[in-house]
Amino acid sequence: MIGPRVSLCPSFVLLAAALYFAGGAGALLALAAAVVAHELGHLAALYVLGGHVHVLRLQAGGPVIEYNAPLTVQEQQVVVAAGPLAGLVFAVLCILADKPFFLYTGVVSMFATAFNMLPALPLDGGRLMKSVLEEMLPDKTVNIIICIAGNFCALGVTVTGVCMHSIAAAAMGIWLAVLVNVPRLR
Repeated sequence: MIGPRVSLCPSFVLLAAALYFAGGAGALLALAAAVVAHELGHLAALYVLGGHVHVLRLQAGGPVIEYNAPLTVQEQQVVVAAGPLAGLVFAVLCILADKPFFLYTGVVSMFATAFNMLPALPLDGGRLMKSVLEEMLPDKTVNIIICIAGNFCALGVTVTGVCMHSIAAAAMGIWLAVLVNVPRLR
C-alpha cells in the first residue's frame, strides 16, 4: 500500500524560514512537534471514521489534509476538532514532563492550539464556525460572517502584538490577514 502524496509549496518553506528567523531552531522544532501532534489528531479521527488521505499539502496556511471519505457534516466536524484536541493533550503531556525543552514545547503547543481555534479561515476554529453556520444560514451570509470574523481576529492578533512590542505576534496577525483575504494561499 502506497501512502499519501506529499506536496510542498514554496510558501511553506518561506513560512518555516520566517519562523526560524523569528524564534530560532528551538522555536521551530517546538512548533514542528506541536504541528505533528495536531495533524496526527486529524489523521486518527479521519482513519477511525473510514477516511483515506490521498494528499498532504504543506503550504502557507500550514498542513492541509486532502482525503476521500463520505463523511457526514458531524463527522467532518469531529475530524476538524480532533487536531486541536490532540494539540491540547500534547501540550499538557509536555508540560507534565517538566523538562525545559518539553515545557517550552508544551507552552508553544498551547499557544498554537489557542491560535488555531480562532474563528478565521483557514484555521480549524474558522472551519468549525463555517460548518456550524452553514447548517443555519445561506452561503452568502456565512461567507460574509466568516470574512468579518477572520479580519477581526487578524486585527486583534496584530494589535496585541504591537501593544506587547512583539514583532512575531504582530507578524502572525498580518500573516493571518493575508490568509483570510487571499483564499488561494490556504
